[in-house]
Amino acid sequence: MNKETLIQKIKEKKELSGLDDSVILEVLEKAVSQSKVNLQTAKKAEIKDLIKKSRAELRKFSGRFTSSFEERLSLLKENKIQELIKTHSSTRERLDFYPTLNNLIKNLRIKSILDLGCGLNPIAIAFENPRIEYYPCDINNNDLKIVKEFFKKENISGKVFFYDLRKKDQKLPKVDLCLIMKVFDVVEQQGHKLAERIINSVNAKYFLISFSTKTLSGKPMNHPQRGWIERLLSRLGYNFQIINHKNEIFYLASKTKESVSL
Repeated sequence: MNKETLIQKIKEKKELSGLDDSVILEVLEKAVSQSKVNLQTAKKAEIKDLIKKSRAELRKFSGRFTSSFEERLSLLKENKIQELIKTHSSTRERLDFYPTLNNLIKNLRIKSILDLGCGLNPIAIAFENPRIEYYPCDINNNDLKIVKEFFKKENISGKVFFYDLRKKDQKLPKVDLCLIMKVFDVVEQQGHKLAERIINSVNAKYFLISFSTKTLSGKPMNHPQRGWIERLLSRLGYNFQIINHKNEIFYLASKTKESVSL
């Protein structure tokens, strides 16, 4: 079993679901080192013990993230949006990509967005595009609470809601653009049936799907392009453009043949 899968197993506990992956990875690697377990050959009982130990350690300091939420709320009240965005790893890494994304939104005349696995992404985007109808969703309630407070403060139209991409339990809104940023590598366990189901379940003119170009240890990937998503999009009848960024690779997909100026 790989570390990415173990991280998701650990986060299945509700009280740990809001913790950042990097925090869980640090605790998990410590548990692996102490147990001297080889993840590739570990037995079921050893994996279960690793998960148990990691959860026990994480519970000791999960309360620290309450103050982090309060700090975020304080930044929001003080209108320190850039500082607020930097409190989330993905939005912090994406800071110099947002101007490109904002140009894309304007050029495509986007009026509505569905953001799957949103994090603090909606704050960065809606701050520059306040008239867009925005539907952000995530499994991290800490992030959702901050986004909801931001939407209320800035009078952003739309709805902030909890949604687990692994479960098909509610209908998603029809939109111009669906964002799926650094999500598929996390939720996909084997094969790519879930990614196909998610794409098919969303009624959107455009999709912007991204993947990290770095490994969990922070090293650049040798082959950051995801051939499987390219084949999947082609099979489903989508045309796509690739947008390369230093931390992410983006696929802008639609069923139209127009080329979009970035």
